[in-house]
Amino acid sequence: MSDRTIDPPLADPPEPVTDPLPPAKHPRNVVAVATMGLFVIALLFSLYFGRDVLLPIMLALILSLLLRPCVRMLYRLGLPEGLGAAVMVVLLFGTALMGAYTLSTPAVEWVNRMPRVLHELEFKLGDIREGIQRAREASRQLEQITSDQNGATREVVVRGPSLAEQVFTQVEAVIANVVILQVLLYFFLARGRQSLEALIGTMRDVDDRVHYAMVAATVQQNIAAYLATITVINFFLGVATALAMWMWGLPNAALWGTLAGLINYIPFIGPAMVTAILFLVSVLSFDGLFNILGPPLTFVALATVEGNFLTPMIVGRRLALNPIAVFVSILFWGWMWGIPGALLAVPILAILKILFDAHEPLKPIGALLG
Repeated sequence: MSDRTIDPPLADPPEPVTDPLPPAKHPRNVVAVATMGLFVIALLFSLYFGRDVLLPIMLALILSLLLRPCVRMLYRLGLPEGLGAAVMVVLLFGTALMGAYTLSTPAVEWVNRMPRVLHELEFKLGDIREGIQRAREASRQLEQITSDQNGATREVVVRGPSLAEQVFTQVEAVIANVVILQVLLYFFLARGRQSLEALIGTMRDVDDRVHYAMVAATVQQNIAAYLATITVINFFLGVATALAMWMWGLPNAALWGTLAGLINYIPFIGPAMVTAILFLVSVLSFDGLFNILGPPLTFVALATVEGNFLTPMIVGRRLALNPIAVFVSILFWGWMWGIPGALLAVPILAILKILFDAHEPLKPIGALLG
């Protein structure tokens, strides 16, 4: 009789913990999905490479939504829409020009101080500077070893445009964009309502005309109220920041207050940038740890009160947006159009939410946005 033992039969495989997913009742058409994907890619390319044209148009559209109630008020007072639009454009850009002229002197002073500022920062952050120096020395030795192994290398110098040419090109582009923005804003304010009414009037179905007229009115009212509210909140945040920096003895307090009010249009990222800037300025202006940490921590307290209590209480749930969607929108439009895109990210997201909520097939996307 053999000593080998007979292995027991294999056990049955375990039952799945969950039931298998049922098949989709309405499977997607592969061709339709591929076509939609190609459309999205083409749209992204158009937004990125057409930013020089699309950015002034979008900025003028957002500003027209903000200033449209003012033009309507002037019209009720007897001023024609064309003249009222001109008055608002002149007031807006005149105020911006006056503010830029007032703050240009301290801003230029900080730019001129930049070499000395960097030297002082390296001196005060000596440990970090020594670490960077050691990393540079190691990198130089590695490059020298690689150069010795590969033989003599020929240095190629590529000469680009001079600094003066670059500055002139940038100033010329900014002036051109400002002029285009003024013209577009004027026409949006003076003729925007008539153009929208003419477009809606081309629809044959009465229900469609009523529906899209209500959608346009909702976008106008909600976005105008939202932008006006946020502008007032940012104004008072800038004033409070300037007063706090003045009390701490930080130089050019009005400049930092204006910067805080403007950058606060970018949620999350804007306050973080202002905090970092105030910390660097405090490092350069003060010596004690208490005085260095005081200004940035004070602004953090002001921004926390504004972002978590004041703004939600005033804005309410009219345009309560998903924070994840807001952050992704800032990253997307900042990548597409730079800093102006980041400033426009939240208004664009709010407009898209209103449009999605107004169309039945797109309501799930609108619910995801807020």
